[in-house]
Amino acid sequence: MSKKAKAEFADNSADAVMDGVLSENQAKLNKLNSSIQAAYERRRKIITDSKLYTYGQLSELYGGAEGQALLDAVTAEHTLIGKLTASGMTYEQIGELADDADNGSDDSSADDDTDNSSDDDETVGQTSFFEGNTYTD
Repeated sequence: MSKKAKAEFADNSADAVMDGVLSENQAKLNKLNSSIQAAYERRRKIITDSKLYTYGQLSELYGGAEGQALLDAVTAEHTLIGKLTASGMTYEQIGELADDADNGSDDSSADDDTDNSSDDDETVGQTSFFEGNTYTD
């Protein structure tokens, strides 16, 4: 075999070996990518399941409200809590206020002729968020 033929054969052998190594590496990369995609899909499913569970718990907590009604109730309660904490109340005090409202203790009497309605009417019954929750400063 001539030197030129040997050199071409060696180049072809090197190409074949490198092609084999590259093919193996590409196969490994493809397998890893496939595993990563499967892991991302499992992650997405777990996140979705968690969100659905949370939504169901909130819906149950707010008397079966769903969709925009649930969003409005949570938003109203969040706004009320923000106003109460901004006025100096602690979460413990707000929780006690909610407990008092749940027990039906109302300082106003049915015989009052005064109009007790105010902007806070939208938050009546929205203190259910505090049931089973504890808050600390």
